[in-house]
Amino acid sequence: MITENMVLLDIVSDFPETEKVFHEYDKKIGKCLLCSNLFDTIAKVTIVYDINLQDILKKLNSLEG
Repeated sequence: MITENMVLLDIVSDFPETEKVFHEYDKKIGKCLLCSNLFDTIAKVTIVYDINLQDILKKLNSLEG
């Protein structure tokens, strides 16, 4: 299960299929989320870019495993 305290790099490393979810947010934030925040937690990224935490976790966990 992917949680808010996990680092983006660890998530895409363990669950490569989640990369497409992160790329969905690139246009919204105006840059590549993974390129700019690979070493940040989901919690930090959602605060910095005003992304709904529960929505992104739901999307990521629907693909995980």
